[in-house]
Parts: sequence; C-alpha cells; structure tokens
Amino acid sequence: MTSMLPAAGTSSSAAESRPLFGQDGDGLIDLRRLWHILLKRWWILAGVLAVALVLGVVITLLSTPIYRASATLQIDREAAQVVDVEGVLPAEGMYSAQEFYQTQYGLLKSRSLAQRVVTGLRLAQDAQFIEANRRSPANAQPRSDEDGGSPAERNRQAVSQLLANLRVTPTMNSRLVTISYDSADPALAQAVVNSITETFIATNLERRFEASSYARRFLEERIEQLRVRLEESERELVAYASNQQIINIPSASATSDGGANRGRSLIASSLEALNASLAEARTTRIEAEERSRAAQASTGLGLSEVLSSPTIQALREQRAELTARRQELLERFQPEYPSVQQTQAQITELDRQLAAEAGDVRRSLQGQYASAAAAERSIQGEIDALKAQALDLDQRSIRYNILQRELDTNRTLYDGLLQRYREIGIAGGVGTNNVSVVDSADLPVNPVAPRPLINLALAGLLGLLLGAAIIFVLEFLDESLRVPADIEAKLNLPLLGSVPWLPSAAALAQAERDPRSGFSEAYHSVRSALQFARPGGMVRTLLVTSSQPAEGKSTSSVAIARAFARMGKSVLLIDGDLRNPSLHKMLGGNNRAGFSSALAGSDLNDLLQPTEQEHLTLLPSGPRPPSPADLLSSQALPDVLGRLAEHFDLVIIDGPPVMGLADATLLGNASEGVLFISGAGIVRRGTALRALDRLRGAGADILGGVLERFDSKRANLGGYGYEYTYAYDYGMEETPGAKARRRKR
Repeated sequence: MTSMLPAAGTSSSAAESRPLFGQDGDGLIDLRRLWHILLKRWWILAGVLAVALVLGVVITLLSTPIYRASATLQIDREAAQVVDVEGVLPAEGMYSAQEFYQTQYGLLKSRSLAQRVVTGLRLAQDAQFIEANRRSPANAQPRSDEDGGSPAERNRQAVSQLLANLRVTPTMNSRLVTISYDSADPALAQAVVNSITETFIATNLERRFEASSYARRFLEERIEQLRVRLEESERELVAYASNQQIINIPSASATSDGGANRGRSLIASSLEALNASLAEARTTRIEAEERSRAAQASTGLGLSEVLSSPTIQALREQRAELTARRQELLERFQPEYPSVQQTQAQITELDRQLAAEAGDVRRSLQGQYASAAAAERSIQGEIDALKAQALDLDQRSIRYNILQRELDTNRTLYDGLLQRYREIGIAGGVGTNNVSVVDSADLPVNPVAPRPLINLALAGLLGLLLGAAIIFVLEFLDESLRVPADIEAKLNLPLLGSVPWLPSAAALAQAERDPRSGFSEAYHSVRSALQFARPGGMVRTLLVTSSQPAEGKSTSSVAIARAFARMGKSVLLIDGDLRNPSLHKMLGGNNRAGFSSALAGSDLNDLLQPTEQEHLTLLPSGPRPPSPADLLSSQALPDVLGRLAEHFDLVIIDGPPVMGLADATLLGNASEGVLFISGAGIVRRGTALRALDRLRGAGADILGGVLERFDSKRANLGGYGYEYTYAYDYGMEETPGAKARRRKR
C-alpha cells in the first residue's frame, strides 16, 4: 500500500488540491480557488477590462444624443355618467381591472394608432424623422438609404420606427400611465408624444360613437321587422275573434299597459254579473221567507211590519182613546147605558179593522216571499245557460289565447327595442371619455442617452465578465503541471516534494555541491518522504523516471542518491537509460562498460565506479546494445538487481522516459518502487497520465511524484495563484547583497 504522506519540508495550502466546488456535497463555490485562478492570469483580465473601457468610451463619444419626451394619461375604467342611461360598450366592472388596463396598454402600442399618428404628422415623408430614428438605440436593425421605395413601404417603416422608440409605462397601483418617445430631435419627440395622446383620446371617442351608430342601425332594422310582425299578429287576432264571435270587454288597465291586458269576454262578464244578482236574489228570498214564516207563526199584531204600519198605529190610537172613554162612562153609568153601548160598538169596529189590516200585512209578506223565490229561479236559469256558452267559448279561445300571447310578446319586444333605441340615441350624443391628459409632453432639454458613467460601468462589468470567462476557459483547457498541488489534483499521486528552479547550469552545479543549499534541502525532503512512502520502510531498488525527456529525472536521481549517501547509506546509482546515457558525464566517470555489460553477463565488480561522494557508487549504462528492450526483458535484469540489492543499502536506477519506449516499464516492473518526476510547465496532464497508466499496467509500484524546476518565488508573486513558502535557507548565513535585497523587499 502506497503511503499518501507529503514530502517533509513542503507546505501546500488546503486550497491547492480543492476543486472549484466543495467535495462534501454542500455545492458551495470555493471563492478562494476562484480568486487564485483570476490572479494566475491577471494580465488577461486587466487587458480585456482596458479594451472594454476603451470601447465604452469610444461608443459613448460616437453615440448621438437621444432625447425623451413623456406625457402622463389617466385611464378610468368608467367614463363620467352625464345621463343615467346605459351605453353600448360593456360596463368595465364586468371583467377584471387587470384585463382592462392591459387592453388599454395594448391599444397604445397598436399599429393602427401609430399609423394614424404617422399620417397626421406626415412622418413617412419627413426625412428628418427617418434619419433621427435611425440613430435611436431602439432601432437595432439598419435601414436602407434608398429613396426609391414605394409610399406604402416608407409608411410601414415609419410606423415600425415609431413603435420601436415608443414606451408605455404604467404606474403601479394607480390609473396613470406614462407614454415616452425617444428621438435625436427633441421637438420631434414632443410632437410625437402629444400626437399619440390626442389621437388615443380621439380614437376612444370614435370607437364609442361607432359602437353607438352600429347599435342604432341594428336596432332600426330589428324595430322595423318587429313592427311588421306586430301588425300581422294584430290582424290575425282580430280576424280570428271576428270569425269566432269572441268579444272581450277591455279592462281598466288595458290602456295603461299598451293593450297587454285584453280584459274578459262578454259571456264571462255577464256570468259574473248574474252571479252577483243571484247572490242578491237569494239573500232577498231568504229574508222574505223568514218574514213569511214569522207572520204565519204570529197572531198578527205582534209582527214588526204590523206594528210599523201607520194605519194600524192610527187605529190603535183610536181604540186606546175609545177604551179610555168607555172606562170613564162605566164609572158613571151601567154597561147597558146607550153611550157605553155605542162606545163599545166603536171599539169592536176598530178591533175588526185592526185584524183585517194585520191579515193584509201577512198576505203581503207571503207575496214578497213568492216573488223573491221566482226571481231567484229565473236568475239561476240564466246562469245555467251562460255556463254552457262559457264552456264553448273556452274551447274556441285556445287559438285566440295563442294569438294573444304572440301579439303580447311582439309588442313587448317592440316596446323594449324602441326604448333601447331612444336610450342609445341619448348616450351616443354625449361626448364623454374615460381617458384624460394629466401632463402633456414638454420639450426635453437633457438627453437620456448616452449616459457616460453607466456606459463605462457596463463596459467595465462586461470586460470583467469576459476576462474572467477567458481566464476560466484557459484554466479549464490548461493541462500543464505547474504547481505541486497538480501532482495530487491532476495525477492523483502522493506529492513527495518539489525542487526549486535554478537559473543556470553553474547555479545547479554549485547547489549540488552545497549540502545546505535550498536545492539540496529540497531533495533531503524528498529523501525523507521516500523513507516513509511505504509502511515496511525504504525500498531497496528505486526507479526514477518521467513522462518525456528533459524533465529533470537524471538530476533528481543524482541528487537523491547523494542525499542518501550523506546519511551513510551505501548507494548504487545505475544509469538505466541505455539509449541516451548521461550520468557518467554528470559524475565524471567513463561509459566503456556498465549496466548493459552486466546484463550481458560481465562481472559486476569490474563495472562499478566510485564517485567523489562518499558511499555513492556509479554503474554507468555501458555500450548501447542493438535492442535495449530485448536486453531489459531478459531474466538477467531481476538477477542483476537482486545481487546489487544484496550488497548496497539502496539501488537507484535513472531510467529512460516512459512515453514511446518500453524500457521504463520493464525497469519499473523489476524495481520495488518507482519515483515519478514531472517538470513544471513542461509535461501536460494527459501525457503524464498515459505514462502512469503504462507503468501501472506493467506492474510497477509508484511511490509518488516530485515536481521539478518549480519557481516558488513566481508562485508567491501570484503567477500561479498559490502560496508556497519553502524555508530551505533557514539558518544559513546571508551575504551582504542578500541582506540588502531582503530589506528592499
């Protein structure tokens, strides 16, 4: 298992290996990572921003000043109610206010309204209008400069230009709407806005008048049709009534309701009158019958009719006087006295007369009863006869009633349409409107465009966005390995260290000889990382290779070998690049015999060469074989490496590059571990990944990667957008020049 510990002495920030978005699933953007990416190529951002600002200034200076004229209208949902008569147009309360006002805004932006304005101001023939609107920002499409177009085409273009520069802006939570027009000519802008408001109000009135005129024409046609139908219905009803002898008596309300209530028939009226007479006759008969019964049961003088008779009252008074006189005579004379007898005879005559008079009253009451009964019977007979006639009339009145209802319906429709026609005539003649001008358009003084500050701000914002987009695209397309974090992030390898960049070969040679230089300290860090790269300790055979040539693998092999030799370990450095050897030149040896000779069967003791570094031995590559790959694929390779590993603490092989050759994969398979070297800014991610795949496919154990030629000072200045600080010179004595430079910084 390969250890993931970083190289000792290196410091990489947590933002180095973090991706642009969080790995913990929070989906947040790493702003620090974005900032580092922008700083990495800040000159691109600055250049694009400068170009955008220059373009913004140029466009602002070259733009034609645009003036805006505005007018404010108040649009009410209902017009002023001058007369209490309903108009033709629907009441605005029947649908929502939102629909009403959206309709009004659409009418203000309609082509028909714009056409009337263009015609009224003769804008299609106004060259100044066409030229001024071409320079307006709203007209993005260029217009043809030819004057030979047809009048209809010029008119259409004028309407389109007017609508393109027209703005309708409603005021929230109010009935106000602002109409604005942009033009390079302020007087033209004012004239167009005022013409739009006036034309819109006139159009609204015309639309109401046209609706009333259409309604009147329609009602006139319908009224004439109904008049003809009403006359036909009346003729048919009268003809049928005459044919069937149906006579109706008009009621008292017939004239007030226009004849809708035709009254009752003559038979029904007669029957009603006879019913009333029958009731009266029956009452009279009952009363007469009661008086007759009372007279029969009475003695004669007790009847009220008898008592109320004047004759009887006079006779009774006379009898009372004679009775009183007789009584006076009896007080003086005997009953046989002639005067008494004469008075008694007079009293007897009066009693006879009273009895005769009472009999006449009883006979009169019986006669009245008989007459009342006869009258009742006569009226009942008449009613029975009229009932038969009424039933027959009802049968004949079915058709009559149908015709009557049709007549009433036609009359009702006719009267309703006639009334509505009169109302529309009144409402259409009243010039009310629901649109009024609150503020007319004034002559604009200050232009609304161009706006220098806003244009520069927009240009700067667009420049920043474009520059950032270019930087992020370049960052996305950039597959080079430039910073130590790329070893882990892009290659998925443990970072064992990074080696600083040296400006020249002399500086490199001096740094190699000085064990306290920053260069040597970097390899000491790599050495420490290699010691802990595997849980079982340091490997015995180590292959140092890279993706392609000139990445610093030979320099790294020598430096790592010297670092382990300084620890007192016996180290063997093998030049495994049988095609292009270089270690004998770097360490001052000869290449007459070497690694290829050992693989061919030569004695190893005759091939090893000591170096000026204590505990470090060199095995050069030796003569170039005809087929290095065939030689390395033989069994001799693991045998030679096994014997060397028994006599040395560490065997380091400076191998050839991986890409294009099979040598490195064969050496990697035979070695216990592989150290992968990447040159900063030299190798690309795809090439390095393919090289690693080849090594892993051959069974090589890759311990980690080292970034060579890394310029930490450039990184600290923001060149790569990361902060790497390597204190490899900690504790070293500084020269006076170095101290001065540090104080200057």
